[in-house]
Amino acid sequence: MNIETTFQETVNPETTGKTLDSGTLLQPVEQRKRIVILDVLRGFALLGILMVNMQFFNVPFTITMGEGRLWADPVNSGANWLIDFFFHGKFYVLFSLLFGMGFYLFLQKADEAGRAILTIFRRRLLILLAIGILHVLLLWYGDILVIYALFGFVLVWFRRKSTRTILIWAGVFMLLPVVLTALMAGFINFLLSIPEIAGEMQDGFAQQEAQFSELTRQAILTYSQGSFPEIISMRLTEYSYILGGILFFFPFVLGMFLVGMVFGRKGYLADIGKNTGFFKKLLFISLPIALIANFFLAQYAPRTSHTMPDLELIILNAGFAIGGPSMTFVYISLIALCIHRGWFSWLSERIAVTGRMALTNYLTQSIIATTIFYSYGLGLYGQVNVWQGIILTVCIYIIQIIWSQYWLKYYRFGPFEWLWRSLTYWKMQPLKR
Repeated sequence: MNIETTFQETVNPETTGKTLDSGTLLQPVEQRKRIVILDVLRGFALLGILMVNMQFFNVPFTITMGEGRLWADPVNSGANWLIDFFFHGKFYVLFSLLFGMGFYLFLQKADEAGRAILTIFRRRLLILLAIGILHVLLLWYGDILVIYALFGFVLVWFRRKSTRTILIWAGVFMLLPVVLTALMAGFINFLLSIPEIAGEMQDGFAQQEAQFSELTRQAILTYSQGSFPEIISMRLTEYSYILGGILFFFPFVLGMFLVGMVFGRKGYLADIGKNTGFFKKLLFISLPIALIANFFLAQYAPRTSHTMPDLELIILNAGFAIGGPSMTFVYISLIALCIHRGWFSWLSERIAVTGRMALTNYLTQSIIATTIFYSYGLGLYGQVNVWQGIILTVCIYIIQIIWSQYWLKYYRFGPFEWLWRSLTYWKMQPLKR
């Protein structure tokens, strides 16, 4: 099979439909209309996301987001450095770009099909939101689907804006966490310069440190020994802290949504052969930026606390803002050029099958990992170091390749993709081949 052949839909959302009579619902795209490279990129992103998330499954977020690491020996520190350099902050960026691209292609049909498709689009996002909420409640606090669904509604406002306007807003959203961190750091330093306030603030910082230490202790105890209801309660507590920092982290997702819209509008991934020059230029520009920015990111990540706005956190956020997208563009360019030349086609085809079931595989990663680490499963919470986590990640991903190949031999969609489609179109979609 020529992996560049266009036969697949873009990014799990259905991107085409038939305009029928005014009371007829738009139908989802057929399998033969998918764009394969997008499945390869989604499948690749699944591996990278699991590589990063493995540490968050295994230890409290107060440790992974705080200063220092649980395993500080040279071998595990080296493994952490590699994860920070090549993986951390790159693959949710890639997923966000693909998400934005897919929904742009979905939304552009509104111009041809009328407002009916906007109703379907909003329903699709609401269903994704519900899936994300259940994911948080029943499986893991590190869900990204809720944020994707909420920010997805914003894409409607940009669909008729010029490419220049979209890119300007993308830059604003992506730099917002850096600017907010800098402003917060400046404000805190200003308050600390006032003697009447400085003492109270230092006491507040000490209380925050004590609170995080207690939360860490509770998380380790609950996830390793607690009952399922206790784990749910702990998970919601951790999730509330994550949502509290929404303005400092998640605008970046919206920025990459908008970059994805531009990719969709320009058709860069729809016809790789026509755009090889673009991908070569993108690689030439992005590679040196990615190497420099991610070097600083990997250097500062282990010693920077996300809970205290200071110069190191500003540098770290700048590393994410620059290093994440630039390395993502490097990955996209390399994969596009390899697919165009027919290199590694055997591997690409196998990665693509996981991408065709991206939602299912994303959720099953949480099911597998929490079963391994939490008390209701094997109870290995806090016992798997970084290198062991890398090996475990590769093993889980290989299992997902095998399972995805087997499933798609008999069924048209992954189980959660089928559920999402059926609820989106308010009609049971055919599942078996």
